[in-house]
Formats: sequence, structure tokens, C-alpha cells
Amino acid sequence: MAYLALYREWRPKNFREMVGQEHITKTLTNAVKHEKIAHAYLFSGPRGTGKTTTAKILAKALNCENRDGVEPCNQCSSCLSIDQGNAMEVFEIDAASNRGIDEIRDLREKVRLSAGQEKFKVYIIDEVHMLTTEAFNALLKTLEEPPEKVVFILATTEVQKIPLTILSRVQRFEFHRISLEQIESRLQEVCQAIERTVSPEALMIIAQKSEGGLRDALSILDQCLLLDGNIGAEEVYQVLGMVGEEYSARLLDLLLKHDYALSLELLAEGINQGRDPRQILKELLEYLRQALLYASTHQVPYVAPQVKEKLVAQSDKAGLKLLLQWINILLQGESQLKYATNARLAAEMLLVQMIYDTQGAIPSGSGELEQRLIRLEQEVHQLTLRQPIQSQNVNHKPQDGGVKNSASKERPEVNHNSPEKNTGSIKAEPLKTPSANRGGEGVTLNLIQDKWPEVLDQVRKYKKSTHAFLMEGKPQDLKDQDLYIIFKEGFSFHRDKVDQSENRETIEKVLSEMFKARLTLRNIMENEWEKLKPGMTQETDNSIVKKAEDIFGADMVIVKQD
Repeated sequence: MAYLALYREWRPKNFREMVGQEHITKTLTNAVKHEKIAHAYLFSGPRGTGKTTTAKILAKALNCENRDGVEPCNQCSSCLSIDQGNAMEVFEIDAASNRGIDEIRDLREKVRLSAGQEKFKVYIIDEVHMLTTEAFNALLKTLEEPPEKVVFILATTEVQKIPLTILSRVQRFEFHRISLEQIESRLQEVCQAIERTVSPEALMIIAQKSEGGLRDALSILDQCLLLDGNIGAEEVYQVLGMVGEEYSARLLDLLLKHDYALSLELLAEGINQGRDPRQILKELLEYLRQALLYASTHQVPYVAPQVKEKLVAQSDKAGLKLLLQWINILLQGESQLKYATNARLAAEMLLVQMIYDTQGAIPSGSGELEQRLIRLEQEVHQLTLRQPIQSQNVNHKPQDGGVKNSASKERPEVNHNSPEKNTGSIKAEPLKTPSANRGGEGVTLNLIQDKWPEVLDQVRKYKKSTHAFLMEGKPQDLKDQDLYIIFKEGFSFHRDKVDQSENRETIEKVLSEMFKARLTLRNIMENEWEKLKPGMTQETDNSIVKKAEDIFGADMVIVKQD
């Protein structure tokens, strides 16, 4: 006897055997029981969830000679012929291959000839969304008023492509993705029946990769069973070309350490084993998804038992914000990776970007020691630039058990009551108090505009993405401590990104360091600025007049009011 694939051998033959679609089987069995069969049905849902199988079971139930309540007997000639695919009363049509108006006209002629038959004629049109507009129009009238004992069952994976005129003439049933637990249970039942040992971890991986489709799960299991001996997780990874969750866990560890070299080395190791770089990053994305779900809900992640504790620890260390950033980078790069001519290079770039764009992020749960080290690094940077340090950082004394500030140890004490004679030393001064009408003494709009390229460069050192968004804005006005940044029309996305707290704080921090003043960003679109401008230009005009008088002399400047 010819070999029969598992998904065909284990295809359900009655409503009881259907898995995960109880909401549909219950409705259809009641329709059969009360003899309230509609003239047209639409079965929609993901692939491999039982649409065509349910259609055939319904056809058997309508024509069975020895029906057991609402279930077909699967023994009579009608049931056997439908199972074997040669029944005269069931017509299965592939709309992907027969999508034109001529095929539908031929179907209409066959339907007319079906009138007066004792048995139900069932027309199953698979992938019905592939029909042309003309073919749908030709089908409309027949679908609305078919002859007696004729039933249409339309099946599709893309219900949004079905015209509303068709949807209004059918009873619609939405097939759900089958749960992982139900798929695992069914696979375990199959393995026991054929007397093969497959580990629970392997079944879990197969269920995950099937994405809710039992047919796909059975096909993967069928392929794995071609291997000799017991089937474990490694065998499934090998068959599917996967690197596995332990590999993804190792890669995430290196990302958390911001280690470029070892991350790329591990990627190369997976590629050298014959794994596709696209698949490696796809598995990393799924692993990050499980970490995100744990960080959000603290529910036990659905991963292999040996990596559960590792994932929980990594999730706590990374924090929700960092996980969201990484997932966003991978999702944005997914389309580029899909069509990249050099998939390895694209994958390497994404890994580097994941580290580079998030280097400044502080993982949640960082202790006080890390915060002090960051402050120390900022102080050293200011000393290098020969900039004054805030007074509270001078002669800083650590708390008990803390780390002593090494920069303050070598810094000489400053006597503010006498002038500093040694010009080679660095004098620490407190920040000047901002004036009422400006961000700080000596800080003007002209100064900020002149130094704006330096501001952008400094922002770029902190965060590359923030720099990219801020480049589209220009400083337009300075009112009290508010610095107005104007964005041209069409760059509202950049304005919104700069408005986000993490980006705003980075920019305001740079402004504070450069100008020794607390400035607050006001990000406005150009058209919004035009409305605000009349009430804000007086002070700017006075500043321009004063500057003109300084350059040309007061007697040469004449001010005319409009």
C-alpha cells in the first residue's frame, strides 16, 4: 500500500474528532440535527485549522445512509467515496486554478443539472478569494438562490478579499488558531498510536512552529519521524534548520553585555552550522517576545524548561524599555532582511544596531553603585573639557559602604575668599542662577543658534536616534527658560519623537551642560509657530535693534512700526 502522509491519515472523519473548533462543530451539528441546512457557508481562518475537513464532514453527514445521530457512519458507500475523493455528490474546486468567469459559468450549468436529486450536492470552493471580480459577479445569483439540496461551502484564508455582496449571502464561520496545548496533546496521541518516542520538549517546539495549524504540526512531525531512534529537541531543530532557544539565550546575554565582537562571533557560529541568518534573528525575536510577555505580566514564559530561569533573569536585567527597543529594531529590520541580497551582512548590521542604539540605556534593577559611576564619568568628562563642576559634586563624600569619588580625591580644595593664583589648576564654581528672561546669564538665542551644530554633535554622542530626529528642528526663539524648536511641515513624526520624555531629557541635559542653564524644550510645527509668533516677537525685535545699534551706531538705526 502507498505511503499516506500523517496529516491525511489522521484527518478527522467526524465532528467529534475535530480539534480546537468546538464553536463551529456545535453549530453545524445542531443544524444537521434540526435539518436547518443553509444554502451557502463561508469557512474562513488560518491555514491548517480544518476548513476543508469540516466541509467534507458536513457533506458526509448530509448524505450518510446510516447516520449515527448527527455523525456520519464512515462505513457506507457515500461516506467512503467522499473520504476517497471520488464521490459524485461532492465537487471540490480549487479557485486558485479555476478563477475565471468561464469556470464559474460551467459550475452554474452543473448546479442546474443537480435539481431534483435525492442526495445533497455539495460544492466546496477552496481559496475562494482568488476568484476574479467577474467570476464573483457570475456566482452571485446562483449563490443566493441555488436549487434545492445544493449547498455551497466557500473556504478562504483571506476573508477581507471577499466582496460584501458574497458575504451577505452566506453563513460565515471563523476558524480559530488551535492552542499549543491542544496541538501537543494531538501529537502525543499520534506518537503513541504509531509507537514512536518523541520528547515533550520536541512536541512543544513542533507546536510552536506550526503557528496554530494542526496540519502543519503533523507535517513537521512526519518529517522528524524519518530519523532513527527517539526524537528530541535537537533533532527537531536540525530538521527545521533552527538554532534553538539556548542559542538565543546566549545571544541575548551578549547583547546585554554590549559585546559587539562575541555577538557577531556567535552569529557566525550559527551561520557556519548551516543556519539561515534570517531564521536566527527570527528566533531571537520570538525569544525577546517571551521575555517581553514575562516583563509585562510576570506569567511563566512558554519556552523549554532548561531556559525558563535564564529568560526570567534576562528579562529582569533588561527591563521593559530595553526589550521594547530591541524588538522594535528587529521588527523594522525584518523587511530589509527579507529582501537583502546579503542576508548575513544585514543580520550583522541589525545586531550591531541593537547594541549601538541602546548603549546609553540603564538596565532596570541597576544599583546605586552604577548610578555613582555614571555621575563620576560625567564629572571626568567635564574636567577634561575644563568646565566647572556643580558645587554639590566638590569634595563629595560617599555614604558608608559606597565608592569614594576618585575625581574629587585629586581635585584641590578651592578657597572662594581669595583669588586663584595657580592658573594651571581647575577652578570649581557653582552654576550661575538663570536670569528672568533667559535660560541663564549670557545665554541668548543667537548663542544657541551659533552653537547648534555642537549641540547636535553632543546629542549624537548620547543617542544616535535622538540626533536623527532633532536634525529636522531649528531653534527659533528663547523666552524665559523656554527654547522653541521649529519643525517644518511633513516632519511631525520627528517632532513627536523629540517630544518623547527619553529624547527630551537627553537634549535638555546637553543644553544644560553646554550653556550652564536649565532650558525647557518647546517643540512646535511651523504652522503652529506662525499663530504664536505675533505675541512673542517683541522681545526678539528689541534684541535685534540693540544688536544693530551696537554694530552701526544708534544714530544710524531707524525703527519703523507696521
